[in-house]
Amino acid sequence: MTASTTLRIVKPHSERTLRDDLASIWTSRELLLVLARREISVRYRQAAIGVLWVVLQPLFTTAIFTIVFVVFARIPNQGESYPLFAFAGLAIWQYFNRAVSDGGNSLVANAALITKVAFPRLIIPLIAPVAGAVDCLIALAVLVIMAVLMGAHVSWMVVLAPLVILAAALLGYSIALWLAPLNAIYRDVGIALPFVMQVAMYMSPIVYPAALVPEKIRWLYLLNPIAVLVDAIRWLVLGTEPPTAVGFTVFGVLTIVLFVGGRRLFRNMEGNLVDRI
Repeated sequence: MTASTTLRIVKPHSERTLRDDLASIWTSRELLLVLARREISVRYRQAAIGVLWVVLQPLFTTAIFTIVFVVFARIPNQGESYPLFAFAGLAIWQYFNRAVSDGGNSLVANAALITKVAFPRLIIPLIAPVAGAVDCLIALAVLVIMAVLMGAHVSWMVVLAPLVILAAALLGYSIALWLAPLNAIYRDVGIALPFVMQVAMYMSPIVYPAALVPEKIRWLYLLNPIAVLVDAIRWLVLGTEPPTAVGFTVFGVLTIVLFVGGRRLFRNMEGNLVDRI
């Protein structure tokens, strides 16, 4: 008698389709949630005030920018309280910044796990956006409470705010797919990333209104994907002007292009990561 055998076919990375990768991420969703919960736990485990840092960080930053731009620079009123204006922008920016920065460093930070356990590596850069979404939701809840206490009008569309968080997560993950494998092999990427993100923040109308930007280049700011996210959250929560249709379109196309290209780069470099990380 011939013993029955099971034949398992493993596709090379180059032959895996986008559908295969999306299916593997979905299949590994429970592992992703476990790793995200671990990330949240480790982040605040030894912090004296724990999750309160989620609120205090944007609050302190908002206070500093309020002093700089309102007291000293005296920027013109944009139709809403500047602290609410700044806090809304900072809440979504800090989430996006964490998704990109932590996602870009995710392979290096999880080197021990990657080299010992077999699982879809594509979920590693996704841990930061998933874990950070909890912090962002808390920050937005505080924003709504602040708006109510300050007598500002809170739009009913605030219930759609999680969609902006999802959009920020997708864009951040798409960028992290490029950065994570490059940073694992060329550590210069991780060294330069904080500086690049700081420049990106000041090049986006997060703590100042786009109206302060010279009109000749203002259209560049309005098409900036970060500006689209910031304007969208202010629109949904505070009822300000929404992003333009062109801005939404550019954001969607850019996210898709970055995701498809990042996934391909990640797959092409994945085979060398274990040896080089």
